[in-house]
Amino acid sequence: MVIDEIQKIPGLLDEVHWLYQKKKLRFAITGSSARKLKKTHANLLAGRLLDIRFFPLTYPEFGRSFDLELCLRFGSLPGIAKNYASAIPILASYLSTYIKQELLEEAVIRKLDPFRRFLDVVGQYNGQLLNKEAIARESSVKRPTIDHYFGILEDTLIGTYVESWNPGIKTKESTHPKFYLFDPGVVRACSGLLNQELESEFLGFMFETFIFGQFRAYLNQSFKYYNICHYTVLQSYDIDFVVQTRKPVMSKKGEIVLVEVKYGKKFRSDWTKGLNDFSKLSKDAIAGSHVVYNGSERLQVHGVDVWPVAMFLEALFNDKILP
Repeated sequence: MVIDEIQKIPGLLDEVHWLYQKKKLRFAITGSSARKLKKTHANLLAGRLLDIRFFPLTYPEFGRSFDLELCLRFGSLPGIAKNYASAIPILASYLSTYIKQELLEEAVIRKLDPFRRFLDVVGQYNGQLLNKEAIARESSVKRPTIDHYFGILEDTLIGTYVESWNPGIKTKESTHPKFYLFDPGVVRACSGLLNQELESEFLGFMFETFIFGQFRAYLNQSFKYYNICHYTVLQSYDIDFVVQTRKPVMSKKGEIVLVEVKYGKKFRSDWTKGLNDFSKLSKDAIAGSHVVYNGSERLQVHGVDVWPVAMFLEALFNDKILP
């Protein structure tokens, strides 16, 4: 049995529990908001359900039709990827539908305008070190309300925090998280940039967003519960993603994989400097050190694997990047 949008009638979960126990029926239950289920203290069927999440299209699902530039500019939601010519109006309606149906009608937010301003600023800060005071100031929203708004984005699966990795090997290690919206097209819609050409710097953050989404989809589909963090040394360098593939236990070292994402089409040697510096000082074993870029050459430079994006994603979904 399949039940869609379970958050609309959370009480059905009690009936699902009874039917599962007494009739041995099997269920697939979908929903788009954990907030309402938590708020109503619904029966979450702990230990009886697998938590599987749906993501925008992954590289294997695209197959030969994969086009990075389209993915960065318009995202990879299935309804958009099947007809990129209509991407802009679809993204605009997606955002308005989300705000109206998911938030206003569910009484998650009381006023539309403050939240809309907040989304605009969050879209422009996407993938950057999070400064909630600056976001509150630029969106003209009170600071405590900002925390509430970010909680809404998390609970409705629109965005995710990437916490900082702080091994204590450098001074000025940032402790601020980053926040990524789940799809580059949604980032563009939230930022109010649907009718503007995107600058290369902005596309760089879109590239990070896309790769992060592919990581999340792969880990969820393969049931690998790894932490993904970022490592930033203020006024020096940052590493986009530090994936902890093994935690330190007793006498055994932890193990991590480092990934730097660059939008450039021509490899630059300075892209590996932060990775190499970190690898020399790391207390954890380095299971892999990678640069993913928008070029076409597959390289290995000073122990760092440099990948064209399509080759990297193929290796990722073939279990060759994250052990």
